[in-house]
Amino acid sequence: MRLSIKNRPLKITHSFEYTFNNKQAKISLSKNTILLPIFDEKRNRQIGFLLDGPVGIIADLLVHSQEGAVGELIDETYSNILLFPVKLPFLTPDHVKEIQPLEDISKHEEIIRKYKVQLVHDEYISYEEKDGIMVQTYNPTSLWFFAQESTFLIDTEEIIGRRGEKKLFWLVKDSFTTVSNRGRVTSTKDLFSINKAQKTVHRILDTPLASIFSRFSEIFAAI
Repeated sequence: MRLSIKNRPLKITHSFEYTFNNKQAKISLSKNTILLPIFDEKRNRQIGFLLDGPVGIIADLLVHSQEGAVGELIDETYSNILLFPVKLPFLTPDHVKEIQPLEDISKHEEIIRKYKVQLVHDEYISYEEKDGIMVQTYNPTSLWFFAQESTFLIDTEEIIGRRGEKKLFWLVKDSFTTVSNRGRVTSTKDLFSINKAQKTVHRILDTPLASIFSRFSEIFAAI
């Protein structure tokens, strides 16, 4: 899949925060941040936005179990992100406005070239906000998924996901931990279990974007 951007910019009119529907995470955007539409060149259709400016994400990926708190609170700031899909609840006329084309978008084109998008199927174009929101970051590289009841983070150091108030899975280099709906904690350092969990996540990512959130239930079903 080849991505491109169009010089049809929007600008954030004032700094604000938006809490995702799952109430587990929020995103903060800064005044004067520039947004450029991202296109799939094959179909010449917009699929999301490139945001160039400071972006903050705070996520409560912590659940209470029979053994105490498990998971972590994450607070990250990025200099730019890719944001999918096109229709997003926080990019409204109250927060953004159209501006004149930029004099030079070569910097933004270079940003696009640095990203390695995991989504390889054309079907993702039908993806709607009601299914969730995806954020891809670079330096550090990570993928965030925000669904109706769940939050997932996939990066080079860990894969962690929370569903509802109690369920959690947490995969790091040398262990795989889950918390069930009843608060039961299961943790393993068994290499086979860790590899199996990693393969499951990568299989989920190799699907149409509209299916990713429902496919994460494969992991939670085993908890």
